[in-house]
Amino acid sequence: MAPQDDNSRFRVLAERLPQLVWTTHPDGTHDYFNGRWYEFTGLDPMRPVDEEWSNVIHPDDRPQMREKWRQALASGASYEIEYRIRGADGAYRWFLGRALPMRDESGAILRWFGTSTDIDRQKNAEDALRRLGEQHRLALDAADLGTWDYNVTTGTISWDERSCALFGLEGGGIRSLPLPDTLAWIHEEDRVRVEELIRAAMTRPSDGHYETEYRIVLPDGTIRWLQARWQTALAGAGEDRRTVRLSGVIGDVTRRRAFEDNQQLLTRELNHRVKNLFAIASGMVSMTARTARTPKDMADALRGRLGALSRAHELVRPALTAANQHVQGTTLDKLASAILAPYTQIGPGERLVLEGPPVALGSQTTTSLALVLHELATNAAKYGCLSSADGQLAIRWTIDGDVVDLTWTESGGPAVPEEPRDEGFGSQLARKSITGQLGGALVHDWQVGGLVVRMSLPVARLVL
Repeated sequence: MAPQDDNSRFRVLAERLPQLVWTTHPDGTHDYFNGRWYEFTGLDPMRPVDEEWSNVIHPDDRPQMREKWRQALASGASYEIEYRIRGADGAYRWFLGRALPMRDESGAILRWFGTSTDIDRQKNAEDALRRLGEQHRLALDAADLGTWDYNVTTGTISWDERSCALFGLEGGGIRSLPLPDTLAWIHEEDRVRVEELIRAAMTRPSDGHYETEYRIVLPDGTIRWLQARWQTALAGAGEDRRTVRLSGVIGDVTRRRAFEDNQQLLTRELNHRVKNLFAIASGMVSMTARTARTPKDMADALRGRLGALSRAHELVRPALTAANQHVQGTTLDKLASAILAPYTQIGPGERLVLEGPPVALGSQTTTSLALVLHELATNAAKYGCLSSADGQLAIRWTIDGDVVDLTWTESGGPAVPEEPRDEGFGSQLARKSITGQLGGALVHDWQVGGLVVRMSLPVARLVL
């Protein structure tokens, strides 16, 4: 068949293809564009073929296109690139450009045959999907959430980078683990509940959403509270309908859970304090009535004692607002005097002994230590030495290196038959304040003559 017959057949085929078709000489100079090229670009088919074609390529795409075309001409390898072409209406559309070399029997390149395929819809869809993915990631980052996906068929859970970080796993990207390995991270007290939820989602297919909170134990022993939300992906219909995937998000709610726990503790503490205040006020009325000579003496004494009780209560009042959190520091002797003032006014004689060197207390320490002293004083007023007119209380402390050793000694009150079997909420709160917030130690010694409490407090923590 004659070469010009081949060329005619090629031209007929090229003019019928939906793509923009072009050919070049072995050196890359264009010698042909099909009718669709001119129809789309609006260029004049009467002008020289290789003169204006590059002007319709988007300026931002020209450098990369020319470099790739240069490399293809130099190597003889196939050519492929995405670029934008300006249409006759002035708008640019995305095209996929491809070219293959046509060779003779010896392998020499005779010419290049190329096409440009319109992929504008595909590119726009990809861009929209990418933007959606970016918005999705921004939303997850703003909410501090990670994503996870459980494949029922493979039995593995895939975590994104943020989810891996929540579980203390290093390295970026997606991490996949078998379901049993993942469940092993969950605190043993929460594990069964989470397993039941996952089992329900898989055995009772529905379009419902699931949500739960549970604790995980990290390799270093740290416990975190996580909140997981997920929904099911179903396949099949009717009786064959089944769950094939569980997909959801996960976030760290440790701080929120701690805040809620503190709020519950605060509520219990306030209830406890209110009950104690009523009990103390009632005791003050009774003891003042027994010692006062006239109604006026009783009223004056009771007014002063209730005023002292109010001032002491201000020192132990929990910080409910940001403004209340800035408690001014004081000294140990001043704090103890203020706390014990309401109780030592009841009855004749010297009821309180305070002995020890100067010890400065910081704003944080003042509140914590005030709670402890107030709790001990309240119990002493209800059951110990301060419940008796002849009772005495001695608080002595010494400084040994970087530790303050404080001893609380009660005497003259009701005999102590035995150590209490149960530790009340107030005693638990006092112990938590000393050991947790102040980093010290607290020991109760229930002697027959009265309670003795020994505390060891780090000096460094007292000044905070």
